[in-house]
Amino acid sequence: MKRLLNAADTLNVLREMPIRCNDLLKSRLSATSRTSGGGQVQNYEHVAADDRVSYFDLRVDNIPSLHLNLVTEDAQVSTQFKSGIIFKTAKDLRPCFYLPYRLRGTTRMKLSPPPTYQGDEVRFFATATIDGCSVYVEGPAATPKVTHANAQNISPAPTVGGETDLQKQQRIQNKIANMDQRLGIIKKGPATVIERGDYIEDFAPGQTLVKQQFANAKGIPLGQVTEYQPFGAVVGVKQGTDWAFFLQKCGYFSYRATPTANERSEYYVLSAQEFWPNNTGGFRVF
Repeated sequence: MKRLLNAADTLNVLREMPIRCNDLLKSRLSATSRTSGGGQVQNYEHVAADDRVSYFDLRVDNIPSLHLNLVTEDAQVSTQFKSGIIFKTAKDLRPCFYLPYRLRGTTRMKLSPPPTYQGDEVRFFATATIDGCSVYVEGPAATPKVTHANAQNISPAPTVGGETDLQKQQRIQNKIANMDQRLGIIKKGPATVIERGDYIEDFAPGQTLVKQQFANAKGIPLGQVTEYQPFGAVVGVKQGTDWAFFLQKCGYFSYRATPTANERSEYYVLSAQEFWPNNTGGFRVF
């Protein structure tokens, strides 16, 4: 934890260990709406000021392989994690900002504690594990706003037959455009976007590259990598007075250590980089 919150070491930690953030704290979301100057109404949910601060720990888990599992609770002092791991003595958790997602919805949060908050400085942000969603960060570096847009079913995959890569790409772009349209009514200024293509390889050439990267890491031939399931993590770390946000591109891989061995599975970090306020990867600004 100390390494993750140390600005000089944050990226090293993110490149070493996948983070799984899971589906947490939906009860903190409050419904609201905003109307654009052109009269468009956008319904969304936000985390109200009084509910912004949660408490967290990162537990090292080893199923299916070593990774960090984000655990959050409402109270700072916890006698057990929600995962069921029980401690003999109470455990102090650190404060964080956690943004839940809603299926086919849009959720939003400002990284600023309520005026009545008297606890330790909040220096960590996370949102739910992403596997097709877009995440947008905007605003001043000291108090940014983060939006998690879940893809809507506006362009479903064919139920029969197949689709060409071009048709699939168009379907994905339709979903991204819809998420952009939703944010366009809500946002207050330019936002840096993390979207599907930044952390998911949908097409054969990219999938071959990430499988080869994993095969090289394991010292095995490409043909012994049998499965790739992508996911990503977006986290923020407060560095001094300002926030920095990072994207972790990961995959769940199945492989055989030898051609005749039983199949194994592993979470693996493909890359990690800062995307806001320093846009180190050329991410799109909307």
